[in-house]
Amino acid sequence: MYQQESFKIEIAGLVQGVGFRPFVYKQAKKLKIKGEVYNDGFGVIIKMNCTKKILNKFIKKIYKNLPPLARIDSLEVKNSNFLNYEKFIITSSKQNIKTTPLLSDFSICKACKKEFFDKKNPRFSYPFITCTHCGPRFSIIKNLPYDRKNTSMTNFKMCDFCKNEYEDPKNRRFHAQPLSCPKCKINTYLKDKKQEILANNKKAFKEVARLLRQGKIIAIKGMGGFHLMCDALNENALKELRLRKNRPLKPFALMCKNIKMAKKLALIKGAEKKALKSNISPIVILQKKLIKNDLIAPNSNKIGIMLAYTPLHLLLFKYFKNPLIATSANLSGESIIFNEEKLLEKLDKIFDFYLDYDRDIINSSDDSIVQIYDNKMQFLRTSRGVNPYYIDLKNNINKNILALGAELKNQFCIFYDKKLIISPYIGDLKNIDCYDRMKKLLDFFTTHYNLKFDYFLADKHPNFHYTKDFKNAVKISHHYAHFCATYFEFKLCNKALGFIFDGTGYGDDKQIWGGEIFYGDIKEYERITHFEYFKLINSDIKKISNLALSLIWHYNLENLASSFLNNFDNTNLQNLKKIYNNSTLTTSSLGRIIDGFTAILFNIQNLSFEAQMGLLLEKYYDKKLNFAYDFYIENGVINFKEAIKGALIHDKTKASTGFLNGLAKFIIQYSKNYDCEVILSGGVFQNKTLLEILTRLNFKFLTPLKFPCNDSSIALGQMVHFLHTLN
Repeated sequence: MYQQESFKIEIAGLVQGVGFRPFVYKQAKKLKIKGEVYNDGFGVIIKMNCTKKILNKFIKKIYKNLPPLARIDSLEVKNSNFLNYEKFIITSSKQNIKTTPLLSDFSICKACKKEFFDKKNPRFSYPFITCTHCGPRFSIIKNLPYDRKNTSMTNFKMCDFCKNEYEDPKNRRFHAQPLSCPKCKINTYLKDKKQEILANNKKAFKEVARLLRQGKIIAIKGMGGFHLMCDALNENALKELRLRKNRPLKPFALMCKNIKMAKKLALIKGAEKKALKSNISPIVILQKKLIKNDLIAPNSNKIGIMLAYTPLHLLLFKYFKNPLIATSANLSGESIIFNEEKLLEKLDKIFDFYLDYDRDIINSSDDSIVQIYDNKMQFLRTSRGVNPYYIDLKNNINKNILALGAELKNQFCIFYDKKLIISPYIGDLKNIDCYDRMKKLLDFFTTHYNLKFDYFLADKHPNFHYTKDFKNAVKISHHYAHFCATYFEFKLCNKALGFIFDGTGYGDDKQIWGGEIFYGDIKEYERITHFEYFKLINSDIKKISNLALSLIWHYNLENLASSFLNNFDNTNLQNLKKIYNNSTLTTSSLGRIIDGFTAILFNIQNLSFEAQMGLLLEKYYDKKLNFAYDFYIENGVINFKEAIKGALIHDKTKASTGFLNGLAKFIIQYSKNYDCEVILSGGVFQNKTLLEILTRLNFKFLTPLKFPCNDSSIALGQMVHFLHTLN
């Protein structure tokens, strides 16, 4: 006979607001355990009377059957004073929860989706069906703790039906804060630009579908903001949207009802299907099938698709049968719009009508973006469904620290209470709207966690927009922050070799870096080589024909460049040459080299969007062509003359293939000089084809997966490096 003992289990992680307590309750009842479970500032506490054998069985069940949104970072078991429990109960929180993690917003779960399509279910076709396993959280929260009264659901009174579910610990809707149903519903409205209601609820969705079939552009309020939507198969609607948004070439993301619809547009493999159907429901970058209308993603063999991730979108697809363009409702460079007032103020010339609902969005969020290579999911943007992201560090540092990150693709990082918080994606802080969004989001966290910072961390660039507000920040190298973020993700301990390739970053020598090779760890680094510096005509990175000229003049290749130089008026060309000769602005950026190389190859004058040149290289890459340009070390730096020469004399396929193969070949050959792990980070390594070449050649490398390899992870890198300097 085993002796009963009393235990206390402390669980930290994402265990609040995810149905964790009802889950524990059910497992305890199955094993006939007596005790209690409750939330506290630490996470979830379980007190129980049982034998050690039952305790071990209980813990195994906890790990094996976790609720979909839950994540356990730590679980500690302690002996406790024996309490004479009569049964197992869920008790209320023991203290005001001001340190617990806030969850992001998640796509509709299988159980809710099943009910949504069930004609006999009370929530059949209800556009706001949810439970503790899915739906909004971060987008609706005003304050902590995460209770209904502290969300934008506070004014929606639950009917008896919902209240019974909400109070039943055996129900998956136990304490589901956004809970509602058709009896106590959130209302939906179709409006014109004068804010007049044209239809509401079910009729509104039918009318939106009719307008979409007519080729209209509709602003539709989703979970974290508005999308601009139109019929993806209507060429006239697409032309009109591109014209109104002044977006001639940048690909649009698509929303599909289901995998079946998505497969008509893209090649979808197992890991890609899994990503599309996950509770994150991100935009997944896929191989595009041949589409008659190429206005969705012009000049690219890729397409970004997400599945309908809210019941609101599912209801829309009930009446509309085509895939939808789903691009963020914003002005170029600004953050996503999430309220009616801003929508009408800024975008009234772009959309025709809008679909709104009467629950407010408190915190906006963009769609997360992923791509799959070698069956691994790599995040390119972390927001809805992912961030805010919390990491339990369990170190002994009792300081509050803010890492501000980069100016482009900004996300900030906070250290407090031995935790890291990584913010959702914010955008480019050069734009005042995005900077205001950053300050608002930062204020949200500092207010609700009662934070006063002991240290601020920033990029070394002297002219970032945030510099004026954080003058005493500790400055950390941009590219070293890239290195450290990856080093941290893979929990490395020894020195590593790092290829840090991107577009722009302020270097330790006050020049523009972007083609760097480091050797170091999370405490220190050495820049061992880099791409050869070349002059810039000016700082306008969108005028890529100027980059092309710089590269031609840098290697004295005018005799091969007559075709490209003929694009310029002779007087203009001479003036540009004078500016070039007198320029003191130099860069080692591989991103700028790629832009200039591709500008020559495809005869492009201006960059339309950031990833344009990389996508062209991928489109024209030929896996069967065994050809590579030679990148080599000369005078201690990386010479890339052969690639620029190749752009002038080879066709698009040979040159694109030669560049990517040559870059991969150089990385592999150079790495042979070092017996250590190899890190690949920076925006250049978002190029899936380059990663696939390296993988195909059996080269072992570490490139960020959980955290983007672009500038969104600069704050994380700043933070983890600085924390190690404090140890």
